[in-house]
Amino acid sequence: MNNSKPAEMKWIVCWIYSKEEWQQFERWNARDKGILNYLWYLLFYKDRHVHSVEFNGQWIKISGQQKYFNGPVTELRRADIYDKGQINILNITYQNISNNHLSEIIIPIPKGKLREAIDAHERLMHNVN
Repeated sequence: MNNSKPAEMKWIVCWIYSKEEWQQFERWNARDKGILNYLWYLLFYKDRHVHSVEFNGQWIKISGQQKYFNGPVTELRRADIYDKGQINILNITYQNISNNHLSEIIIPIPKGKLREAIDAHERLMHNVN
């Protein structure tokens, strides 16, 4: 019996964020979603600090909350890296097979981790159906 894990499970990325990095991402994300979201952010932002993000070819875990983007009911559609000025973003697009709905996961790339993000992007794109 072969006990080896599938290829997409053999790698994992773990990024740790400073409080400032995550706040900068939250501010950018609110602005990117439009003026109402940005005003909501400015008025009601709770000082939420995400300490870490972990992901591999099937799932992502943001501060302990795991979400599958490539599994039995989801399919990875694409992964992109964007330069948004002060921050770089990894955008993962996946489809829920049961309701044919596309969703996105957007995470910041920490300072000094762009090369690692590019490697992860290449591995993710290898899994695109």
